[in-house]
Amino acid sequence: MIGQSTAQQIVSAVRDVCGYDINYISASGIIIASTDEKRIGDYHEIGYRAARTGETLEVYDNHTYIGAQKGVNIPFSYHGTTIAVIGITGEPDEVRRYARLALRIMELILRERDLDASRELKKAEYSYVAKTLVQNGAISHEYLQDFLKQKDLKFDDRYQTVLISLQNPGRTGQYTMLENRAETMLSGIHHSFFAFEYPDRYILIISEQACREQKQAVREFTGIPAKVSVGSAHRLAHIHRSYEDAQLAMKSGNEMFTEFDNLYTELLFSDLSYHVREMFLQKTVRKINEEDQKLLKIYYDCGMSLKEASEQLYIHKNTLQYRLERVRRKCGLDPRNIRDASVLITAMRLADTLTEH
Repeated sequence: MIGQSTAQQIVSAVRDVCGYDINYISASGIIIASTDEKRIGDYHEIGYRAARTGETLEVYDNHTYIGAQKGVNIPFSYHGTTIAVIGITGEPDEVRRYARLALRIMELILRERDLDASRELKKAEYSYVAKTLVQNGAISHEYLQDFLKQKDLKFDDRYQTVLISLQNPGRTGQYTMLENRAETMLSGIHHSFFAFEYPDRYILIISEQACREQKQAVREFTGIPAKVSVGSAHRLAHIHRSYEDAQLAMKSGNEMFTEFDNLYTELLFSDLSYHVREMFLQKTVRKINEEDQKLLKIYYDCGMSLKEASEQLYIHKNTLQYRLERVRRKCGLDPRNIRDASVLITAMRLADTLTEH
């Protein structure tokens, strides 16, 4: 069935080419779209006859047939069925040459409509499979096998979940452009399928091998801009674990691109309650000021080398020793002791994580 909107698109496209008024007449003889708006809804006798006989019929005056004017009426068949008649209003000898062109334009518009519908069906199927898998829902094994075969994927391979969170607040026109760009990029990643997760995130399920080979393509989402996290690799039956890992990486990672397999202390932080985090920070870095924390970061970045750290800080080694001792007096932890240093480094990392989130 062709809706009024599509039918109006067809008649407008044909008129733009030939310059004559165009009617889209249903198989039952009703004009459902026209470039002459006052004719919409009228019964078109000759259009009805053309639909019934499948023949092109011409009218040479405006009074012989009910609702018909001079012109050419061409039946249009799609998938083997006459679905409508295109009427071109004007002297038949003048408008006849546009008949074949009108049919071609109509065919192109309907084919494009069918392609759009097919794409939407595929997106819906990808979304259903992806969301069911990451939510550990029930899905027919036979259906899943057939789906994977169409995507050239294997059930027994290992897969990873990639989360892509668009970094643009609000549902604006710019946001729609980001979505279109993201979906174009996602469609170009091989051996994968994806789903949109409202309000701003995509779930990509990709084979482990393909993820390694196309990591740069996955990283490029950060330029949209989008924050990207990659979960661990699992069999498809356990892909929900990869999804959980990707969520943790998205939450814990401080970069635009984060891989779960590269997280360490962040994994510990993720399960700490607010009360425990605050208590730990109060006992450590909350006892020293921001200047002391900056000094410690440089000191630890230099591998606890007094010489390198003092050079970067543009101070004498003795001055650095004095300031490190001052930190020890303030918080009770000696920055030069490897055990205490690990506590301070962890505390500063936790403080940074809380600030960034």
